Amino acid sequence: MIVFPLIQKIAELFLIIFAAAALVKAKILRREDGRLLSRVSLYLVTPCVIFYSFQKDLTPEVSHGLLAAVLLAVIFHLIFILIVWFLRRFWKATEVEQASIIFTNGGNLIIPLVSYVLGQEWLIYVSAYIAVFNILFWTYGIRLFDRDTPFRLKTVLLNPNVLAVLLGLTGLLAGFRLPGILDIAFSDIAGMIGPLSMIITGIVLGSMNLRELFSNRRVIPVVLFRMLLCSGAAVVFAILSGISGRFASGHQIVMIVLLSAIAPSASNINQLAILYNHDADYATSINILTLLFCIITMPVWIYIFEKFA
Repeated sequence: MIVFPLIQKIAELFLIIFAAAALVKAKILRREDGRLLSRVSLYLVTPCVIFYSFQKDLTPEVSHGLLAAVLLAVIFHLIFILIVWFLRRFWKATEVEQASIIFTNGGNLIIPLVSYVLGQEWLIYVSAYIAVFNILFWTYGIRLFDRDTPFRLKTVLLNPNVLAVLLGLTGLLAGFRLPGILDIAFSDIAGMIGPLSMIITGIVLGSMNLRELFSNRRVIPVVLFRMLLCSGAAVVFAILSGISGRFASGHQIVMIVLLSAIAPSASNINQLAILYNHDADYATSINILTLLFCIITMPVWIYIFEKFA
C-alpha cells in the first residue's frame, strides 16, 4: 500500500507551499519572484527531469510499460474531453473552466510524488503522460482559447518539455547514457522539481487574498468536476479495464499514470489565460483550490484503486 507514503509526501510538499506563502506575507518574497522561478522550472528543471527519466535500459518490460502509459494517458484525456463536452451542453463552461477540468498538473506535483514513493526509475512513465499532455495542451488547449490561429506543429515541437521527451526517447532507443559528471548534474537539477514547484505555488498563494479564491461562485463546481467527476471516471476505467494485470509491473505503471490523471488543474492554464486575455485570476483560483483539495482526494482515489484493481 502506497497510500500512507503518498499522504506523507503530499503533506511535506504542502508545508513548503505554506512556508513560501508566509515569506510573501512577510514581504520577503514578491509575486514577481514566482514568475522568475517559473521560467527556471519551465526551461531548466522540468526538461532535465523528463530527459533524465529516460536514462535507463530499453528492456521489453520498459517498452511495454511505455506503450501502456501512453495509451492510458490518451484514454484519460479523451474521457475528460468527453465529460467537458457533456458539461458544455447544460452548464456552458467557459474556456478557462473547460481547460481546468481537462488538463492536470501531471508533472510538477506527480514527479516528486512518484520519485519519493516508488523511486526515480519509475519517472519514465510520468514522462509518457507529460508527452501526451503537452501535445494535447498546445493543440486542443490552444484551440479552446484561440479558435482563429491555425495549428503550428513547430510550436508543439519547440516546447521544452516535448523536446526533452523527444531527446530522452532518442537516447533511450540509442542506448545513450550521460557520462559521470553530466549524470550527477542532471540528477541534482531533477531533484529540485518538488520543492521548486511548491515554492512557486506558495508565492502565488501568498500573493492572493483568500477572498479572491472564492470571488467566482462557479469555482467550487469546477473543482468538484475536476477532482471528483473526472478523477472518479479515470479510477473506474483503470479498475474495470484490467490493464494493470496484463503485463509485468502493470499495477505500478497504471497507478503512476492514474496519479497524473487525478492531479489538480494544470498551472499552464493561467499562462494561456493571460496570453489570450481571459480571466487569469479565476484560472489561478481553480489551480490553487484543486491543489488544496487534492490533499484529500488523491490518497482516497489511490486507496480505491489499490483495493479493487
